[in-house]
Amino acid sequence: MDYPTNIMNKTTTILSILIIIGLVGGFLLGQSIAQPVVRTVYVTSVETRVQTTVETRSIATTVTEVVERHGPEVRYAKLFALENRGGYVLLRDGLNRTVLAVPRDAPLPDLRVDLVVRTPVERAVLMSATHVALVERLREYEPELLGRVVGLMWGGSYAWFFPEVDRLLQRGVISDVGAAWSPDFERLVALQPDLVMIYTYPGDPVVSKLEELKLPYVVVSEYLEDDLLGRFEWIKFVSVFFGLEDVADKVFSYVEQSVLLTSLRAKALVAHGVPAPKVVWFSVYRGTVYVAGGGSYVAKALKDLGASYVFSDIASSGSATVTPEELVARALDADVIVLSTDLITTREDLLKELPQLAESKAFRENRVYRYSSDIFQLGYYASEEWFRDLAKMLYPGAFDGGGGPRFFVEVR
Repeated sequence: MDYPTNIMNKTTTILSILIIIGLVGGFLLGQSIAQPVVRTVYVTSVETRVQTTVETRSIATTVTEVVERHGPEVRYAKLFALENRGGYVLLRDGLNRTVLAVPRDAPLPDLRVDLVVRTPVERAVLMSATHVALVERLREYEPELLGRVVGLMWGGSYAWFFPEVDRLLQRGVISDVGAAWSPDFERLVALQPDLVMIYTYPGDPVVSKLEELKLPYVVVSEYLEDDLLGRFEWIKFVSVFFGLEDVADKVFSYVEQSVLLTSLRAKALVAHGVPAPKVVWFSVYRGTVYVAGGGSYVAKALKDLGASYVFSDIASSGSATVTPEELVARALDADVIVLSTDLITTREDLLKELPQLAESKAFRENRVYRYSSDIFQLGYYASEEWFRDLAKMLYPGAFDGGGGPRFFVEVR
């Protein structure tokens, strides 16, 4: 019988065809792979990464990556947007206005926007100490940056913890243009600013006056963000107007990594049996108690450190008022008390307002803290250190490298 022979013949034929297909396919594939491949990669870092040659026994594949900087990515902040379109930057500020930042020597794109700013600005006026803090952080890589700041609101009213800012104010190089709620507009106009950075609040008359005077302004709303990194991420927004996006990305990446590492370490302590510390965070003024809301950046920071915040059930992303009785009821067994003020400096001062706190666990164990006087400037400037300070207060002994808290003071 020839049945087995037919099978063998068919099998041989099929194998021959497959071998031929394989050889042809391999040749064509080799031709395709051997051709250089150009791939464009959009990055948000100042680093350039290039992948090159991968070799086999007979085929070499070369991939060239063309790296184009597309500006810093916004990952945490919710109240501004930033898009680098290659040659200009399109932003959304704190009032949801569309702002176009274009280099001075570049043509204007055909876009409908609320404001055009030529960059880098050479004459900036800043409204808030937090705006100054962001500029100071950019100075780590651009030491002469304060030379582009010509005016500050509240300039003569604050005790400045940035020595160079204080020196330039004293010399008149940077002008004090008055209070943020009622600036000296005549002086402001005389400064001929390229840009005024402001914050706003309900009923704010400053915006309409700036528009009337045709002074260019942007709204920086970092203080309304509900996340620590979101608040600091506004450095990316500010940097665009000084042409320092690369610097902002470097600085922010460092702060972000520091915060995330501190968070991981704190949560690891709790995961390995350290009790989650219970925290109360408040201020009191003339009998009215203000607590950080459960949706605030403070509450989120405590959660990121594995702590239990006693007012986490309050939905506010800012502050909220509670009765003194409610505060005391929740604070009695708290491990840590934080006073969000530098006006109460002693236990006696606090007990005059809330005498029942003398029986609290935090009082008995000497774990009552208040804000330092420089926290609103330097605590924002060094947000990663502010976060680490919290970890030091929550987990005594575990984060003591570098000494005690910098921006919080023990109330004695």
